[in-house]
Order: sequence, then structure tokens, then C-alpha cells
Amino acid sequence: MKIAKCSDCAAPLCYLNVFDHAPAFCPSTRYEREIKEVSREVIEGDLKEVARISSVVEAAGYCKKTRVEELVDFARRLGLRRLGIAFCVGLRREAGALVDVLEGNGFEVVSVCCKLGGIAKEEFGVEDGEKINPGTYEGACNPAAQAMALEKEGSELNVLLGLCVGHDTIFFATTRVPTTVLATKDRVTGHCPMQPLYLADSYYGRIKNPQE
Repeated sequence: MKIAKCSDCAAPLCYLNVFDHAPAFCPSTRYEREIKEVSREVIEGDLKEVARISSVVEAAGYCKKTRVEELVDFARRLGLRRLGIAFCVGLRREAGALVDVLEGNGFEVVSVCCKLGGIAKEEFGVEDGEKINPGTYEGACNPAAQAMALEKEGSELNVLLGLCVGHDTIFFATTRVPTTVLATKDRVTGHCPMQPLYLADSYYGRIKNPQE
């Protein structure tokens, strides 16, 4: 059986709800029963209002509002009061600006830096030669601690701002608070990770053909 590969679909069949000529890899037809079951869990569970509001916010801001504005709209429509920001230490200025925006819109905001606890990278098994600056102390990013602290502080919705690849994985795996992402880290592109995809056939060709 072919693996699911919606990226190869010639048309958005699921968007149109037309599956008469769906390709063999189509997960909508292969997992029809399971999709109905998991969808029912959302519809009948605690996430029903989140699912509804997500679509409402999408329509209200479609091609009009920035993601920051949609974040404000989303949290406000859900009736949330306290938001938590898990940010990269390298994006302190951006985190401060986000706090100002959210507080200006009436929210209480808790913010937690990635280096929480000041634990050395060696404690996570990192060798000295594997550090950014070997021979020096480097504090480890600690996304599990960020998730814990935001939960303890009463965050009703966490917002990730610039966590590293992998560190965001740990955050998602350990948090018990609903979480969204405002921005991901990509220092080379100014934190715009889609740029190499748009230029994958030209300037960033190396990402498609790493051996060349």
C-alpha cells in the first residue's frame, strides 16, 4: 500500500468532498472510518469550541489579519484571560513586543525563556565539541521546564516564539496546556523558514540536492 502523500494530489479533493477518483494514497478514503471516529471525539469533547473558533477566526481574518491579530482574536473569542509565551532567549526583544501587544489587548501574559533553570548542556549529554562555543559554559534550552512553568503559572493558552527544531518537539510532548505557534526559529532567513522552499529550485537548490 502506498503511503499517504497529499502533497501529490492533483486537486484538493477533501476540500471539495469529492472522492470518486481519489488516488490510491488518499488517506481520506483509506481511513474513512478512523477519520469519523477521531472527528467525533473532537465534536463531542473539550476541543469542540476550539475547532469552531479556529474556523471562525480563519474566515474573519482570511488574507486580512496578521497571525498576531488572529492570535488575539482566537484567544478573545475563546474567552481566555491568561496567555503564556515560551520564547527563545535570542528573541527577547520580540517576546517583549508580543507581551506589549497581548497586554494592550487586555490579556494577562506569562513569559518563560528557553534557558530556564540554567542547566548546562553537558547534563543533557552534549559533548564539549558539540557546543556552539567549545570550552565555555553554555546553558541548555529546557522546553520541558518551560512547559511546566507555564502550566504552574496558570497559562490557558501557550504561544511558542522561536524555539529550536527539536526543542519545540519536547515542548509539545510535555505540555498539558493547549498550544499554538507564532513563529519558528530560522536565523539564516530572519525566522522565515518558508523562504528556502520558495527558492528551492534556485538559490537554495542545495536543500533539494545536498550532494551537489
